[in-house]
Amino acid sequence: MQPSVSGHLHGRGALFLLVLASLAVVVTMQDSNPFTSVDCQSSGTPAPAPSPSPSSSSNLNNSTFWSNVVALLDALPSAAAPSGFASISRGNGTSRAFVRGICRGDALPADCAKYLRNATMGIQSRCNRSSRRAGIWYDKCFVSYADTNASTSQELQFRSILYNIGEVGDKGAFENTYYALMSNLTKRVVNGSGTTTSSSSSSSSLPSVAPMFATGEAVYDAAAPNGTMYGLLQCMRDRTPAECEQCLQDSVGQLPSCCYGHQGGVVLGYNCNLRVEIYTYYDLALDAPPPQAPPPSGFIGQSQGKKRFHTSTTLAVALPVGTVLAAAAILGIFLHRRKAKRKKTPPLDNNIKEENIRFVEPGKLSIAVLRTATNNFSEENKLGEGGFGEVFKGTLEDGEEIAVKRLSHTSSQGFNELKNELVLAAKLKHRNLVQLLGVCLQEEKLLAYEYMPNRSLDTFLFSGNPVRRRQLDWSKRFGIICGIARGLLYLHEESRLKVIHRDLKPSNVLLDAEMNPKISDFGLARAFSNDQSGDITRRPVGTLGYMSPEYAYWGNVSTKSDMFSFGVIVIETVTGRRNNSPYDQSAGSMSVLSHVWDKWRTGATTDLLDPALAESQQFSEGEVVTCIEVGLLCVQENPADRPDASAVLLMLSSATTSSDDRRVPARPAFVFSTASADHPRAAAGAWSSDGVQIGNKQPSTPMVSDNEVTITELQPR
Repeated sequence: MQPSVSGHLHGRGALFLLVLASLAVVVTMQDSNPFTSVDCQSSGTPAPAPSPSPSSSSNLNNSTFWSNVVALLDALPSAAAPSGFASISRGNGTSRAFVRGICRGDALPADCAKYLRNATMGIQSRCNRSSRRAGIWYDKCFVSYADTNASTSQELQFRSILYNIGEVGDKGAFENTYYALMSNLTKRVVNGSGTTTSSSSSSSSLPSVAPMFATGEAVYDAAAPNGTMYGLLQCMRDRTPAECEQCLQDSVGQLPSCCYGHQGGVVLGYNCNLRVEIYTYYDLALDAPPPQAPPPSGFIGQSQGKKRFHTSTTLAVALPVGTVLAAAAILGIFLHRRKAKRKKTPPLDNNIKEENIRFVEPGKLSIAVLRTATNNFSEENKLGEGGFGEVFKGTLEDGEEIAVKRLSHTSSQGFNELKNELVLAAKLKHRNLVQLLGVCLQEEKLLAYEYMPNRSLDTFLFSGNPVRRRQLDWSKRFGIICGIARGLLYLHEESRLKVIHRDLKPSNVLLDAEMNPKISDFGLARAFSNDQSGDITRRPVGTLGYMSPEYAYWGNVSTKSDMFSFGVIVIETVTGRRNNSPYDQSAGSMSVLSHVWDKWRTGATTDLLDPALAESQQFSEGEVVTCIEVGLLCVQENPADRPDASAVLLMLSSATTSSDDRRVPARPAFVFSTASADHPRAAAGAWSSDGVQIGNKQPSTPMVSDNEVTITELQPR
C-alpha cells in the first residue's frame, strides 16, 4: 500500500497517485515493516494542569517534560508486551507526560516488545523535544506521547491515509464489499465478539484475539485471481465502546473517498486503525469463528441401560447422525474444492507480497500544494520544456525542493510516456536514478521528482562559459561516467525488471548538489523479463547521435543499444564536444567521433581532453585513456562487440592500470565528416541532418530537423 493525494480517483485520471514526499507525516519503507507514519505536533500552550506550575522558564518546563517522555518510552515495551497495550504517565503539573502504546492484536508478547522498542526509538529520533504531542504508526504497533491523557480535537480529526497504488478490476463491487466488511468488523470490535477464545484443547491452535480488535475476509469478485479482501480494525483499549465506534465510523469512509478503486489501504488515527488488502497480511486463523460449546452430557448416552435401546430409539439416533455425516461429507468436498481452487489461483499471481507493497500518503502533493510550491507554475520557476511539457522548480512548505513535470494539454506523446514512467518508477530505486516523489492527477497531470540543483550534464559539457565547464573537473567527470555505468548496471542486470532506457543522453543525466549523476526520464524505456535479451520495435524512438545503428535502422533494441548511447556520452564527457558537431569550424574538419578514433590510433589520446581541463593539468592520463577506449568499445557497429555495463565498470575500476589486457576497439559504427561549404548536405558519408551513414552506405531518408530538436525534448526534463 502507499500514501496518495486526497480526493476521489475515478475514471481514466486515476492511474496512480504516488506520494512519497511527506511534510508533517513521514512515510518510509524499512525492514519488513511496510509503512511508517509519524505525526509531530508543533509546540503549543501546554494542557492545563491540576495545579499551576511553578514560576520557571518554558525551556526548563519542556526539558522536564521531555525527560519524563523519554523515561516513559523506555519503560513502555516491558509494560505493554504482556497484554499488548499500556497507558502510563509520569511527573506533575505541566511537566507531566503520558505515553500510550499498543501492538496489533495478533502480535505475540515477545514480538510486541520488539515492535514497541523500534517505535519508541523512532518517535524520539523524528520528533524533537519541542513537540508536546506526537504519534508514530508501524504496521504492527502504535506509540504516542502527550501532555494530557484526554484526546484533543486535533487528535480526534487526525488521519494518516495510505493506499496501495494497484487498482482492482471491479471497483464498484470492491467498494460495496468493503463497506459491508467494515460494518461487520466494527460491530465485532465494539461489541467485543472478537475477543472470545476457548480454553479447551481443541482450540489451542487458534491465536488469542485481543480486545477491541477484529479481522475478517469477504469476496468481492469471485472470478478474479485475488477477488478476496482482508480487513483489520483495532481501537485503543483506553477508549469507551462509543468512542471506538465513532472513531471507526469516521475512518471507514475516508479510504474510498480518497482512493477509490485501489487494491487496499490503511487509515491511521490516534484512537483507531483500519487496514484492508487483497492479500493476506495476518494469520487467517483469526477469521475462524470460536469453536462451539461441547454438547450436553446426556444428549446421546442418556439411556437408562443398553438393554433398553429399542428400534425406535436406534432410528431416533441414527437418522440425525446420518444427516450430520452427509452434511459433513458435502462440506468436506466443498472445502477441498475451495482449497484446490485457491492453490490454482495464488494471491496476485504470486507477485504481491508484503515486502513488495509500497504505501503513499494522500494530500501532500495535491494540485493546490504543487501550485503553491511552483508559484502557480510561474515563468520564474520554469526549468525547461520538452515533448512531455514543462518542468518547474517547486518548494514545499517544509522547504524541500522538488521538480514538477507538467503534462502539456497538446502533447500527443506525453500521456503514454506518463503511464510508462509511473509503471517503472514504482519498481526502480537506485542512487544513480532520479527518484519519483509523487504524482498528482487532479485537474492536471503532474509528476514530482527530487530536485537536481545542478540540472543536466549537457549544461556543463556544452556550455559556452569556460568557467562553468571548468566546474566539471576531471575527478567529477570520471565520477559521473562511473555513476552512469552503475545506473545502467542496475537497469540491465540488478533490478527486478530488465529495463532499456532507449533515450540515454547528457540532457537525461541530472546532477545533484555533489555532482552525482542520476539517470532520468523513463518515458521511452522498455521493460523486459530477466530471460529476455531484446526486442524489435516498429517505431524506434530516441535521439539521433545516441541511437545505435541496429536500433536506428531496423528497430532492434537491447541492452547493447543503451551501451552505445553510453559510449557516446563518455566521449562527449571527455572531449566536451557534441558528437554530431565538427571538431573545429574549418571546412575540412572531421566529426568528433572520427577525430577521437584517429587520435587514439596514433596514441595521442590525451590531446582529446576538453581544453578547459587540459590547461589545469589536473587529470589522470590513465583514466582519460581508459575512458576513451571504453567509449570506442561501446560504439562498435556489431552489438556483440560492445561490453555490457558490468564489463565497463570493471574496466573503469582498473583505469590506472595498463590497457594491454583490454580488447582493442575497431572502427566506430558511425562515420562523421563535414560536407562542403557550398552544400552542407552534399558530402557522402556525412552524419548531417539528412540521415545516418554506417561505413560507406548511403544516408537514410531525411527525417531529422535542421535545428537538432530531438524526438522527445528540447531541453532536459
